[in-house]
Amino acid sequence: MAFGKSSITAIEFGTTKVCALHGGRDRNGNPVVYGFGERSCENAMSKGDIVDFPALVNVLAKALEDADKSAGFDYDRGSVYCVLSGPGVSSRQGAGEVFIYNEERKVGEEHIKEAVEKAQSFSLPPDQAVLNAFDSYFLLDARRKTKNPLDQTATKLNAFIHIILAEKNQTDNFRSALKEFGFEGEVTPVFGAVASAYGVLSRDEKEQGVLLVDLGGGLTDYLMVQDDGVLISGVVPVGMENLANDLSIGLDLNIAQCRKILSDGRLSAIRSEGGAFVELSGNVAGTTRKIPLSSFEKIIELRLREIFSIIKAEVDARSLGHLIGSGGVLTGGGACLPDALDMFRNVFGFHVRVGGPGGFSGAVTGLDTPKHTAILGLLKYAVDMEANEQGSGLTGGFMKVTDALDGVTKSIFRRLKNATGSLKI
Repeated sequence: MAFGKSSITAIEFGTTKVCALHGGRDRNGNPVVYGFGERSCENAMSKGDIVDFPALVNVLAKALEDADKSAGFDYDRGSVYCVLSGPGVSSRQGAGEVFIYNEERKVGEEHIKEAVEKAQSFSLPPDQAVLNAFDSYFLLDARRKTKNPLDQTATKLNAFIHIILAEKNQTDNFRSALKEFGFEGEVTPVFGAVASAYGVLSRDEKEQGVLLVDLGGGLTDYLMVQDDGVLISGVVPVGMENLANDLSIGLDLNIAQCRKILSDGRLSAIRSEGGAFVELSGNVAGTTRKIPLSSFEKIIELRLREIFSIIKAEVDARSLGHLIGSGGVLTGGGACLPDALDMFRNVFGFHVRVGGPGGFSGAVTGLDTPKHTAILGLLKYAVDMEANEQGSGLTGGFMKVTDALDGVTKSIFRRLKNATGSLKI
């Protein structure tokens, strides 16, 4: 067992890999990695859903064993955080309105509480539950936007909350998988893009407005943050596996070969050297095939443009583009493909960058890549949540509902934690 350390277990169930991480926080509240394990998913998962439960349990067992060995301890199976995504994840904007009737027309804590409670009071279908919820913004007199309305003069206060929903059956399936390994305590699922945001976004980006896109194996998650408020989130059920499949069908190649081509950087190397062809081994031993580089580029461009255009259509439909002041951040395994960053920039027309995780210490060798942003971000999320619950005051500045309001955080956070915090399964 692990003693003497504040330990957190984080799990990522991805289309191509399952990751297990043990970590905690140092004396300054910064996240520390104790141990890490990663195993190929072996087709147990598809686009966020379990398709082969016994296979997933087997893969998870190996990943947890690797994490324990890496850390040097067999960690207690207490509470655990896990990344959750898929087509079953959706979002909605909760809105609450109150009128200010006091003599001074000043917004008080009681007005903020009432507005937030109204914003998160809505009926859900029986097959869905709240996964995560975050502040979006407050509006004074239907026109003045603010993130902290306390003591401001107004006649009316509107609270807007971004609520992320998940299918109950999906979360129950992950709970069952984790119970196989003794995780009988609290299981906290976190939307993939939220975890990635914790791992990669800077303070300035979250203040000025940023669109994060996590391009994974089977899914693409996205999240827009502005002034520390979440304004939009979603899942595109398309990822790098679709791109590999497109190349496999379009160029008559083995799909494993296509996965390797997309990940090993050879296309960029050939392009930079002025080459025109990609030379591959043929189907007959001792033979080779020379495929025009332009054939790869065209297929890749079509699929990437589709992904980013779907996200842009969602941003445009809500007229949010003007709030993305610091541009876009691309992360996930697909961020290692240079064409993806170029297409992100081309579709949106603003500054973009590749984002890898930072601000972590401990056993992080080999983890400082975009493909590990979500699992490391999940550790940071867990550290922030547990620090908040213990009243340490430590925060990464991207917290649950009302945490941006320093004057009323404690009272409202305790009141709304179960209703609008992470879903406890």
